Amino acid sequence: MADSRNQERSLGQTRTDWAERRTALASERTFAAWGRTALSCIGVGLAATRLFGDLEPRWLLRVLTVGLVALGVLVLAFGFHSYRKSARDLESSGEHTLSLWWIGAFAVVLSALGIAGLFLVW
Repeated sequence: MADSRNQERSLGQTRTDWAERRTALASERTFAAWGRTALSCIGVGLAATRLFGDLEPRWLLRVLTVGLVALGVLVLAFGFHSYRKSARDLESSGEHTLSLWWIGAFAVVLSALGIAGLFLVW
């Protein structure tokens, strides 16, 4: 009877470990989705200067471009914040997640490239 309980606990712990791993992977996929959305906003914002280069008044095009790039940076910041919260919760239960340093570096580099792109197309 005691052996049966140990097997059940072992199976329960295995299932819990798998659930935590699935949650960690889902958190990474969610951050990737935020990153794709941010990259799309930044890309469309920068491409708008080429697509609508003749748009008058000129300030409207600049507002559109800066607005979309800023939206992309904000989306990326929100995605990083969300991932950081999930990663800390998972790490407190012992689950390994991607390093916050790497995720943060990705967010900073992508944001910097988007902002630098503004200066290139301005």
